[in-house]
Amino acid sequence: MVQKLLSYKKIIICTCAAVAVIAVAAIILLSNKEESYRSIMVYDVEGSAVIERASVGTMDAAENLYLESGDRVSVAADSGMRMKLDNDKYVMAEAETIFSVEAEGTDADSRTKICLEQGAITNEIQNPLSEGSQFETSTPNSVMAVRGTIYRVELCTDENTDNEEMITKLCCFQGQVGTKPILPDGSFGEEVMVPAGSELTVNQDGTVSEIRDIAYDELSPQAVVNLLTMMENGQEMTGISAADLMQMTSETEDVSETAESENTQTELPETAQAEPDSESDAETDTQIHTAVGKEKNVDKKQPPKEQEQAAPQPPTPEKKPPKPAQPENKGGTGNGNSGGGDSHNDRPDSDQGEDDQPEEPDEPEKTPEPKVYKVTFLYQGEVFATQSVKSGKTASAPVLVPEADGAWDFDFKKKIRANTTVTWKGGQ
Repeated sequence: MVQKLLSYKKIIICTCAAVAVIAVAAIILLSNKEESYRSIMVYDVEGSAVIERASVGTMDAAENLYLESGDRVSVAADSGMRMKLDNDKYVMAEAETIFSVEAEGTDADSRTKICLEQGAITNEIQNPLSEGSQFETSTPNSVMAVRGTIYRVELCTDENTDNEEMITKLCCFQGQVGTKPILPDGSFGEEVMVPAGSELTVNQDGTVSEIRDIAYDELSPQAVVNLLTMMENGQEMTGISAADLMQMTSETEDVSETAESENTQTELPETAQAEPDSESDAETDTQIHTAVGKEKNVDKKQPPKEQEQAAPQPPTPEKKPPKPAQPENKGGTGNGNSGGGDSHNDRPDSDQGEDDQPEEPDEPEKTPEPKVYKVTFLYQGEVFATQSVKSGKTASAPVLVPEADGAWDFDFKKKIRANTTVTWKGGQ
């Protein structure tokens, strides 16, 4: 009987121990599940974008807004958006781009997939992925996988085909990208490795073009600005320098400003007086400890001086030559005082008008105001301040500093030609 009681006690003790082990395991699993949450944050919005989420519907994208796996993003025309994943992965979406994002797992086995439906995105994976992790970008006819690199994917139409078939254009700026074409039957073709400084095209039928050097001059202005920003933050690109990208940005600005100037002159009679005080805007506008607002270009409407230049051109002065006939009558009639007085009064007015009128066209044509770029100051990965700086001008260090020791890692004598990010370098 005593032995049976001891056996029962042992069984009870073992059962309690097993329950305790299961409880501890459950707690560990729940803790790991909380830690497995993937951070997907809207880092920057220029213009507007819309987020579609199955549980809530649609909502406007805003900086510091956290996304969920499965969200669908639509970027509007003349807009752009940047996302930050896990603090070391960035997705930069250009205008008129539509994509969805899937992110699961932990640092040890993270799985990220960007499904591009339209437009173009540039991906920056700053740190090499772990052995069990993957980062993919997919389009209707290809899938691209990387471990740590910078690359751009564009989904566009092939204008050389009769029915304008959809093609995928891949550019690898750093590292290498492996791409697999999706064949018409849904299977995958052979993987092709694209090295840094190279690009290729995947056609709609799954065929792949030859690997060639990146045609940087064919990139969109937004893509050039994104590359320049990354290079200013310490990244290196193969086949291009920061100076070359800066030159491309300047040339794009010149073409854009010229086109906008021509369009503005056409609309001048209706819009010239809309904003006569546009020149009084400050060159820089600093916001400390605030969320970065939507970036807007300065309105390049021509000031009223353009309207004054246009005024001297009516045909009225050209119809005044008949007036010299009055001096001829002065001699013939003898009414010198009357005729001479009229001629004397008319001629100075006419001369004065003719002298004043040519002076207006000689005045230099008013050039459109330069674009305004955003300078973002980051402290420990968070936005500390922002500045709006006109193209070609220099940024200034914020009046406040995040800490006593350290400095902003940036040369403030450098002229701003693109959106720029400046980080704080703490003291040693």
